[in-house]
Amino acid sequence: MGFVAFFFTQEGLAVGAVSLRALPIWLFCLPIKIPIQLSIGLVFLFLCSVYAICFIVAWRFRESLQRVLRKAVSRPTRKLFNNCLFAMPVIASMTMIAVVAIQSIQESSGIPTGVPPLPENPFETLLVSSYSPLTEEIGFRVSPIGIFLFAYLLLFGRKRVSLFARGQRLRLFIMSFLFPDRARKLAGVKTVSDFGVISGISMAEWVMVTSTGVVFGLAHYVYGGGWEVGKISSAAVGVVLALTYLLYGVQAPILLLWFFNCYFTAFELASELWPSLFPAYTIVWIVTTVLGICGWLAVAILGINNVVGTVGRRTSPLGVESLT
Repeated sequence: MGFVAFFFTQEGLAVGAVSLRALPIWLFCLPIKIPIQLSIGLVFLFLCSVYAICFIVAWRFRESLQRVLRKAVSRPTRKLFNNCLFAMPVIASMTMIAVVAIQSIQESSGIPTGVPPLPENPFETLLVSSYSPLTEEIGFRVSPIGIFLFAYLLLFGRKRVSLFARGQRLRLFIMSFLFPDRARKLAGVKTVSDFGVISGISMAEWVMVTSTGVVFGLAHYVYGGGWEVGKISSAAVGVVLALTYLLYGVQAPILLLWFFNCYFTAFELASELWPSLFPAYTIVWIVTTVLGICGWLAVAILGINNVVGTVGRRTSPLGVESLT
């Protein structure tokens, strides 16, 4: 919808012809400006291409979507999340509900979240919303976590890595940024896919994940842009983004932040250009909200069942602790 709005309407073509003199990016959690002269249309076309590639990669890795769907009935529920695209609607919806809940509690306690000053032109707003997921993920997830993971694997996977040829070490370096879990397997270190989030991620990596999440939240507030102190709570989103990165690869956090920043912006613009799409826009909001609430209810039920089951296993029928 964003592509059609940008390149098949007079308003979109007019905005697309405007030139940009610099591109702001993030690298290792630091803001940088690249002096370059490109048209808005060319930048937006590049962004569309990147997201298309991310969707293709998400379709195929770790396990292809068609394979997951084909075996959905005959496998455990957790195995359904082997594919990024299958998991993404649930993760995105649950994260959205969590953020709305946290910020609502903050607002009711007098802690403002703030609103970023967006351009008046909706096409420029769409560009900004499309640009930020890519540059923010490179700056706050891919570059700091990727370089940390590479150093971590050189240290804790040194027995196997020391036997690597130069080409294999280069592959390990690239994989550390693009597909962290594959890099872990290559270095002979515990993988998240095999051992889960709790056991598959070391304490040092948890510190890195949490740190980048906190910096992600602080950056929104420190660098202004209309955000208030309540926006620091977006650190929670940063942790979720980092975990999806470690589990699925670079495409996962980019698409997840694309959902938060760009997805509904494109839907809103398309609804203004073609009012017949407004009912679909409303339905998407409702489905996303319901899916997020159901996801958290499922987590709560599973948590209660696990607690009850654990207590039941540890206690005898007479209320005395079992010896086994």
